[in-house]
This record gives sequence, C-alpha cells and structure tokens, in this order.
Amino acid sequence: MLSAAGHAVTVFIPDDSITDHAYTAGSPGIQLIRFNSNRNGLHSSLGYTARLSYAFADMVRLLIEKEGRPDVIEAQDYLGIAYYLTQFKQLGYPFLQDIPIVLTLHSPAFIYLEYNRVPTFRFPDFWTGEMEKQAIKAADLLISPTHFLVEEIQRYIDISDKDTRVLANPYQTKTTDIEPVPIAKVTSNKIVYYGKLSPQKGSFELLAYFKDLWDNGFEHALHIVGGTDIVFHPERQTMGQLGSKRYAKYIEKGLLRLHGKIQPRQIKEYLDDAHVILVPSIVDNLPYVVMEAMSLGKIVLASRQGGQREMIEADVSGFLFDHKAPGSFASQLKKILSLPEEEMQRISKNACQSIRENYAFEVIRAKKIAILQEITNSVTTSKTRSFPFLYQEAYQAITAPTINPDLQPGLLSVVIPYYNMGAYIEACIASVLSSTYKQLEILIINDGSTDADSIKKLQETSWPENVKVIHHKNQGLALTRNEGARRATGPFLAFLDADDMVAPTYYEKAILALQQHENVFFAGAWVQYFEESSRIWATFTPQPPYALVHNPVNSSGLVYKRAAFLTGGLNDKTVDYGLEDYESVVSMLAHGFNGVVLPEVLFHYRVRQGSMFRNITREKLLYSNKYIAEKHAKYYAKFAAQIINLLNANGPGFLYDNPTFEVSVTSKAAGQHILLLKLKSFIKRNEKLKNIILRIKNFKS
Repeated sequence: MLSAAGHAVTVFIPDDSITDHAYTAGSPGIQLIRFNSNRNGLHSSLGYTARLSYAFADMVRLLIEKEGRPDVIEAQDYLGIAYYLTQFKQLGYPFLQDIPIVLTLHSPAFIYLEYNRVPTFRFPDFWTGEMEKQAIKAADLLISPTHFLVEEIQRYIDISDKDTRVLANPYQTKTTDIEPVPIAKVTSNKIVYYGKLSPQKGSFELLAYFKDLWDNGFEHALHIVGGTDIVFHPERQTMGQLGSKRYAKYIEKGLLRLHGKIQPRQIKEYLDDAHVILVPSIVDNLPYVVMEAMSLGKIVLASRQGGQREMIEADVSGFLFDHKAPGSFASQLKKILSLPEEEMQRISKNACQSIRENYAFEVIRAKKIAILQEITNSVTTSKTRSFPFLYQEAYQAITAPTINPDLQPGLLSVVIPYYNMGAYIEACIASVLSSTYKQLEILIINDGSTDADSIKKLQETSWPENVKVIHHKNQGLALTRNEGARRATGPFLAFLDADDMVAPTYYEKAILALQQHENVFFAGAWVQYFEESSRIWATFTPQPPYALVHNPVNSSGLVYKRAAFLTGGLNDKTVDYGLEDYESVVSMLAHGFNGVVLPEVLFHYRVRQGSMFRNITREKLLYSNKYIAEKHAKYYAKFAAQIINLLNANGPGFLYDNPTFEVSVTSKAAGQHILLLKLKSFIKRNEKLKNIILRIKNFKS
C-alpha cells in the first residue's frame, strides 16, 4: 500500500528456517528481511516471544547501521514484538533517537486469550501479555482499526494519555470483485458462519441460539465454514470435538454442517450463494470476514460486541444483533430471511459501496501517510519525560537530603561490601575503574574480615586516590551496604559485591536512564554468570504483580538515585540470607521509586562455591518471602488477586526465575512419591533421625 505511493518499505519476517538473517527483494519498493528468532543465541535465556522481540529490535539496529535512519518504525501489538524496541528507545539508546515508533493495534493476546478461556496468568502467556501492554504504553503513536479495540484495551491498561488514531486496515479488491452477487444466485435460507470455531468468535453463543431455534421448529441448517481445531482449554478438547459431541443429533439431522477449513481462493465459492453470513463474535477488532462478505454484496448479520459494529450501518449495509439482548439474534435472523428481493438488492449494493468507500487501499493509504508524516514531524526530543511504567505508585516524600555540602554533583559512589574477598577485590576494582563514566568514588566497606590474606590485601595494596577503605566490625551484608550508602558523597549510588565485575559502559548507561526520567530511581542490567556457570540471566524491569512473587532484577548490583535509596531502599538485616536486596527492591516500588533494566549484558556475576546465596535453604526462602510480604502487606494487598493467580498458575515464586518460559506445577504427589513423603514426615517427627540426616546433608555440602 505505501510502496505503491513511492515509499521505500522494509518488512521484517520471522523465519527460523534460516540461520541468522537474509535480505530478499519483494514487490517493487519493498525489501524483505527474514530473521531467525534465536539469532542472538538467547534460547536458554528468553522464551520464544521474548526472544523474538529481542531479535526484531536487534535487526532494526543492524538495518539502521547499514542503511541509515528510517522516517518511522511500525510494528504490531501481537505477542509484544515491539517490547524490546520500545525499551531501547525509552532507555536512551542512540540508534533509535528521534525515530517515531508506531504501534498498530490488532489482536493483543492479553485480551483474546482471556475471552478464549486460556489461563492468562500461566507463564509464558502472562509475560507475553505484560510485554504487549508495555509496548503499547511506550510507543509514540497508536493506530487502531476500530474505536472498539481502543475501548477494550483501556479496560486493561490506561491509554487515555496516548496519541491514538483510529484508522481501518485496508481491503484489497479488484473493481469487479465488489459488485453485488446477483440475487438469483442466492440459495434461499442458506445460513453461513464463516470463521474458526473459538469462544472469542461467539461460537458457543451461536450454537446455543440455533439449538433453541431448532428445538422450536426452525428448519434451516447452519453451515460452519472454517477451522475447528482451536483448543478450548477448560475442557482440553478442540472446539470441533466439543461441537460434534454436544450437537451430535443436529449433525445427524443435517441441521449443523461442519465444512472445515478452506483455502483463500475458495472464499467466493463457499460464500457466493449464501443468503446471510453470520459474525457472532463476543470480541473482535476489524474482522476481515465482514469485508470479504460485504465486498461480495452478501447480507451480514453481526454482533455489536466488537469492531464489526463500526463496519455495518444497521439496516442499511447489513444487520446487527446484541448478545446482551435476549432474542435479538433470532429476531434479526428471521427478519433477514423474510426480506423481499428488492430490499436484499438494496442492502447488497450498500454493502459493496461501503467497502469501496471506506476500506479501499487508496482511501486508507492517503489517511495513513498523513498520520505518519504528522508523527514524523512532531517527534519529541525531551530527555525529562516520564518512563511509561505499567504500574506507578505515587512518589513518597524523599526524606534523605538531596543536596548537602558533602554531595558532589554527578558523582557516582560505588559501594563494595568486603568480607574475606582478597582473592577477587582487585579484579572487581579494575572493572569499575575501566568504566566510561569517570566521575567515581569507590568505597570498600570492610565488614570485619577474618581472613589474614584478605586483611593484608586491603592494607598493602596501593589503591587509587578515588578508592577509600572503610573498616567496621562485622555486621553482615545488609548493614554494610547501608553504611556505605550513608558514607557516599555522590548523588548516584551503586552496589557491587567484591567478587563481581561490571562492563565498562554499565554505569554510563544506567545514569543516563536515571537522568532522563524523573520517575526512574534505579537501574539494572542483564547478567553474565562466570566461573562455575556461563549462563546469561536476562533480567526484567521490576513491576507488580510479578516483582512481588519473584525478584526479576539483579538487585545486588543496581545503580540508584542515592536519596531515594536512603528513603525507601535501605537493606533489612532480618532477611540477611541473600534476599535483603530483594526486600529493598520491593520497598522502593512501594515508595513509588520505580526502576528499569537495561536489556543487555552489563554485569558479571561470579558463581562460586561458598557464596551466601548458593547456601540459601528452602526454609530461609520461605521465611524471607513471608517476612517481605508481611512487611509490605499494604502494597501487596493492592495486587492480591493477581499475586494469587500467578502463584496458582505457576507455583511458589522462589521455584522459578524467568517468566518467559513455561513452568511445570504439580499439585498432588505421584503414587511413586507417596512412600518418600511418608518417610520424610516420619523423620521430621523423630529428633534422632532428623539430626542424623542433617549431619549427612551438612557433611555433603
């Protein structure tokens, strides 16, 4: 459509049959780029939809580097394909600076899965929905084919402040295709439902309406043309299986006829002689079946529960019924079947004319080009706008001083808790000093080290001038971090464990995110494990409800606005088992101090034997999570239903760490495990046996 008007268009197509990516020529003016969803090698770090979104963003980056900046980038909402693209732009990555990102709303999974009775809190579907919502919030412009879809999305997320335009999708036809089908070709009383059987399409309601009609003497058959293999999850059966069982007697009588899928070239063949075509959706955007049917001059009876109500002028170019009005469907159907020939001819012509006037390529193209030119000319370059979080608590007052004589503007204070870490500290310090952000002070807080070599390392090493060593008696990690935060003299604060390291650009990119957005108070990044693991941990911007079930961010290595941390993020020693920094994140969120994640590996986490988190037990996890939830009960209560749904769908939060992958939840003991469970129960009640088992476990560890 756009290329026909002389615009150069690049289309990205996911294609896992190729190794990386490939450029191919399409129609004149169109370049096709096929890319593998795993081209970044993230199959172990991100599930399919998240990995696809990341690959798409990276392909856009590569294209910009190769061919220059486009006027506009357009993506769809479905499966959150633009999630990482919009994240990169919002976080200030230069390759997207001043390029408008337009999101065309189509069929967001967080809406449609709900109507199809899919468990939407089960991973990865839950996270796919969050990605879709976040991309919608972060895009520069939303284009929706119907007002209905805008209203439907508003039920789930607030988009009242978004620049949103309603512009229908085009329908490509030949002039001869949109002439009315001669009434003589119509088979009297032939009723066709053309579309897949699915709850969202109103299939259950439609069959119930016809059952009632048939049971009351209605003699005409319902022809269902379309796929029947959609799974109805509550019953774990396909819609075809359910329909065939529930309506077997009507199938036997020839009143219900299931024709199955057809090819696009067969549409005209199957619809040509229909008396009326039904579109009974309970939710729909801009159903093409309505365009296809109306372009053939067919009489359409559609529900008001969807965008189709905006495509049909009632009693002029088609007919509408209301699922909420009892008897509405039956009365409208009978009305259509009793129409005289001249009235059918009038509506048929109006239907064809409506498609020609409202949905033809040349009509939509002119409107879309005008919208894209407008957004291209009005791109904002402001660096102070708010980050578009899905959930934002009102800021609580920052009680820690933001300005005092000790603070040095622009300074980043890196606090390194140190306890017997002599073997690693020099590499840790070297990584900080190699940072591209040069306004640094490094505070090594020695938490009463007892290892002679570690003490000697602090005493005899010639540290640079901006590295300070502070000694205090052993207090544990939580209080050591707090001590460092209070002693810091910069408005920016970072924590770094003495055996970890940072990438050179981490602090520069994190501080840019803090400076750009007034409502961003901390920043993290993806994590590369090293030493005993080589896994990449793809972390996520912490938002409820997921962040209240499991920590989605590397909270031991965040960069903060120091005053916000001192007000809402001080570590709590009560959970000094390895979850003190997670509690800090929850506390920050509860104070309204949201944070972001830079979606690239910028932090290096050493996995080693003997680390505190490696030795955390299930009991410590249970206690810590209980304590955190109770301490922040008021905040948790706001998301209680969502938290319960997440836990029911996926199990206890401490058992998983990546919402982009499916998890397996077992709600009952398998028969082969019953004996083991009984044995464990017996041991717990016997103090001597319990002590023996504990000694064995401690010996092995």
